[in-house]
Amino acid sequence: MKKFISNLFYLLLNLPLGILYFVVLVTGFSLGAGLAITIIGIPLLVAMIFITYIMGDLDRRMTSLLLGVQIAKPEARPSDKDGAGAILVAQLRSLQFWKELGYLLMKLPLGVVSFTVAVTFVSVSLALIATPFIITYIPDAQVMLWNVLIDTMQEAVVTSVAGLIFGAVSVLIINGFAKVMGWISVWALGRGDLVQPPAQPSLSAGEAG
Repeated sequence: MKKFISNLFYLLLNLPLGILYFVVLVTGFSLGAGLAITIIGIPLLVAMIFITYIMGDLDRRMTSLLLGVQIAKPEARPSDKDGAGAILVAQLRSLQFWKELGYLLMKLPLGVVSFTVAVTFVSVSLALIATPFIITYIPDAQVMLWNVLIDTMQEAVVTSVAGLIFGAVSVLIINGFAKVMGWISVWALGRGDLVQPPAQPSLSAGEAG
């Protein structure tokens, strides 16, 4: 149950974080691109690149804390020269930067889907389970299930049992969806290169003998 709570919290957080990422990144990069011909345009774009990496770090920490997924932080591509222009060019040539930027922008639609899935399955499960209490303590309430009015305690109990079953299925779906979201985060925010095992020293014929 503890794992389910953390997964649920992660899915719910995706929407507000997605809105934050989208607004800050789109506003900042649009403003920087529009002012690129002025003295503050290039420094603003460089600042937005660093903000992109900071937001990527935030998402890594949240994913690690709530999902228990360890994401190896990639190193930013170094610049051969000093200056804002050289830093900007170096990062624009970095595949990792574009992966992080694309992921952070996609966090908004992914967050909408995550939030919808989490709220729908949890709210429907709780509503079905609570049917006996609803018709007992809120007599004016009308509980409908597939266009069938639930107005007796026997029907309410059956509905509640169905809610328990649906709730168990919902836990599996939410856990699975959170796992998929974790995989996406690992791909987008982790190192793209594979760690190769160290080479074993070879023995010459004389040493082998």
